[in-house]
Amino acid sequence: MSSTRVISQSISPTATDVKTLRGPFAAKGANDPVILELRNALKKCTPDWLTKLDEKADLTIDRLTQIKESVGFRRSIIESLPAGTGRDKALAELDQAEVTIDEMLSELGGVGAFGAGV
Repeated sequence: MSSTRVISQSISPTATDVKTLRGPFAAKGANDPVILELRNALKKCTPDWLTKLDEKADLTIDRLTQIKESVGFRRSIIESLPAGTGRDKALAELDQAEVTIDEMLSELGGVGAFGAGV
């Protein structure tokens, strides 16, 4: 004959315990301080001039490097998100931006090494 052992231990939290344990996980909406910090960090890492970039602008090595640094910063944040289509799309956009930046930097490096470009 077999019997099942049941071991039970529990603790009843106080109101303060409940508040402390739930606090970090409470949905605070658009005013969540963490979300605000994240938005501010993403905004800070993006060069101000980038929003006005168009095909008439000239990009220097310095400016391309600034964008590349922003790509790296954004990637570090996005990679920490759970897998999903939004994350995948954002990473793919960053990949394409990085490829474009690297191509432009390579072309600028070639011009510097060999004189005027074609």
